[in-house]
Amino acid sequence: EPQDAGRGLLLMGDGQGGFAPMPGRQSGVVVYGEQRGAAVADYDADGRTDLALGQNANATVLLQNVGARPGLRVRLAGGADNPQAVGAAVRVKSGTRLGPMREVQAGGGYWSQNGATLVLATPEAPSHLWVRWPGGRVVEPAVPAGAKEIEVQPDGTVRVRK
Repeated sequence: EPQDAGRGLLLMGDGQGGFAPMPGRQSGVVVYGEQRGAAVADYDADGRTDLALGQNANATVLLQNVGARPGLRVRLAGGADNPQAVGAAVRVKSGTRLGPMREVQAGGGYWSQNGATLVLATPEAPSHLWVRWPGGRVVEPAVPAGAKEIEVQPDGTVRVRK
């Protein structure tokens, strides 16, 4: 029997462990059917995280994020044994303030995987990143002023990508 009574739901975190539902008319997440998996990635490289939803016996739905403020795109250059740096954690720093932690993951749900290029919110101009590489080594490279996308090497070297 199909389980297609849902239409999608976005829960917004309050930063303290609580969540509140956001109405579909506000979030743009209005997908009727039997959703099976979800993945986030900035597929159009505009600095906004987009959402792909897999459905049972129906087409995948791609929701392009057009309303959010663009963030900083961060790509980690892992070594030959882990080129996407799966397991690394990244935070953006603005002065002494640290933003939320994001991880590079190799799976996130039912037959889905998030993008390896992270999008970090930048309510203030970022000064540095905090990167914990797989294995535990931490680097804190400076973010070049005005950068929209950067690549970070394991030694902390930063290359502006756009």
